[in-house]
Amino acid sequence: MITQTSSHVGQKPPAIGRGWRRLVATFLTVSVVVTSCFSVVSLYIAIQIQVVKQTPPYATPASLGAQYRDVTFPSRDDHLQLQGWFIPGVLPTGQLTAQRVIIMVHGNGNNRAEKSSGLLKLSVDLARRGFAVLAYDSRGAGQSPPAARSFGLFEQRDVLGAVDFLRTGPLPYPALGRPRAIAGWGVSLGAATLILAAAQEPAIRAIVSDSAFADILPLLERDIPAQGHIPSLFTPGGLLAAQVLYGVDYYHTAPVAVIASIAPRPILLIQGANDNENHTDTPVTNLFTLAAAARSAPGAHVQTWLVPGATHAQAYHVEGTAYVDQLVAFYTAALGADTSAS
Repeated sequence: MITQTSSHVGQKPPAIGRGWRRLVATFLTVSVVVTSCFSVVSLYIAIQIQVVKQTPPYATPASLGAQYRDVTFPSRDDHLQLQGWFIPGVLPTGQLTAQRVIIMVHGNGNNRAEKSSGLLKLSVDLARRGFAVLAYDSRGAGQSPPAARSFGLFEQRDVLGAVDFLRTGPLPYPALGRPRAIAGWGVSLGAATLILAAAQEPAIRAIVSDSAFADILPLLERDIPAQGHIPSLFTPGGLLAAQVLYGVDYYHTAPVAVIASIAPRPILLIQGANDNENHTDTPVTNLFTLAAAARSAPGAHVQTWLVPGATHAQAYHVEGTAYVDQLVAFYTAALGADTSAS
């Protein structure tokens, strides 16, 4: 019997087969490198978004001659112990009052004394016009516990904790009793946070929003590439990484989506006419977007004030006493007069 032997035994594989294997190996290697780089950059973006350096207040109400007491209270739901101060209102007679309390919410990366917007001085100005003030450091800010920045998503729990404290917490001034009415003032991120909180807490009877954004996503999509000098294609990965690591969903952090539910409680929206002149802050269109959404609700009571010559969060510095007068008139109409002396 004749046995046939294959002519291919012992021969090297065809060159075309080796070429394909090299191509596949190169593709896989490049894919791993690109994926790794994308993941690293995404993680970097997520950390940069979330982590903010904390600085303590530069002064206290006492530096402006006002009485106050330090307070500590838990945020709602996750119970972070927030640091703040309570400033009693002062009536024309000199009598102290806590009948009407304004919760003051500071801006991004700042604290309850926020010098850039004049928050401490404004707090004392309101107190001298008869409104008590509760100002506090939001989570991850000032002297409150470190926490990831979520652009209002979690910070709204701090506002709600402030409401709980005023309604059921230890009284800073026991002789003055519980407040009869609670309202809020917020600036920039604090204003957006206040809108989110007021939308779900009817005890907040009126709000003043100074320089709020309507939706954080467009601002992040603008700022992440510009400030981090990172191509915009990495932004979605960074936002996804933030959601995975910190539970922050920036795609659903939009005051404009909930502001209508504040009605019929009154809203005053303030913004500087020159906001975003350096293309790094909040475009003026945000005020118009928020106002339109708020007015879409039946029974809405919405006022707007576009302050000429003011840049981001600078309306109080520009208008001074007129700004305080506007707030006092708005809050008095919404909350009624103080009856402590009657």
